[in-house]
Amino acid sequence: MRSLRAAVGASAAALLLLAGCGGDPDPGDPSSTWTPTGTPESPTSAATQAPVEPELPQAATKATEDGARAFIGYYWELINYVQVTGDVKELKRLSSTTCGGCQRAISAVETLYRDGGHAEGGQYQLKIDQIGEVKTASNSLYGVQAQIEVRNDEQLITRPDGATETSAPKSSRFNIYATWTGRVWRIDILEPR
Repeated sequence: MRSLRAAVGASAAALLLLAGCGGDPDPGDPSSTWTPTGTPESPTSAATQAPVEPELPQAATKATEDGARAFIGYYWELINYVQVTGDVKELKRLSSTTCGGCQRAISAVETLYRDGGHAEGGQYQLKIDQIGEVKTASNSLYGVQAQIEVRNDEQLITRPDGATETSAPKSSRFNIYATWTGRVWRIDILEPR
């Protein structure tokens, strides 16, 4: 069975593929490293505090490049939450049904938790390397393509049969396409680069 981390990584990669549909991306702001604002999973807080679902930041409700930047940060914060809770409802809502990477990650989490397994740790830190706008000639579609790097902490996955698997910390790069739906951003492609 593929590890949860591999599925989430595959999800991130499919989103990045969408970015390839537009023009040249603008270099990202080197200060655009994103850090999660939700409750971090750590040995001292995990035992006493349940993870809290992150809230969509106000900035992420705007159809702008800055809005997309805030949304991508929120999406990865949501992935951190989903990994340790199995609660995929919001991630599903913000992921296109045609995003193969997104859907594989969601399915892996649902299967792990439905069958009695769980995950601990694996917190991601996101850095947006590049982001650029994507528009159709008729302006009927607005989105962004982004190149990101995510670093994750060690993760322990406990399978339903009690077997455990540890994923070492690592860094991965992805291409993402996010589309403004008229009221909310949605991840359409997430894939490794």
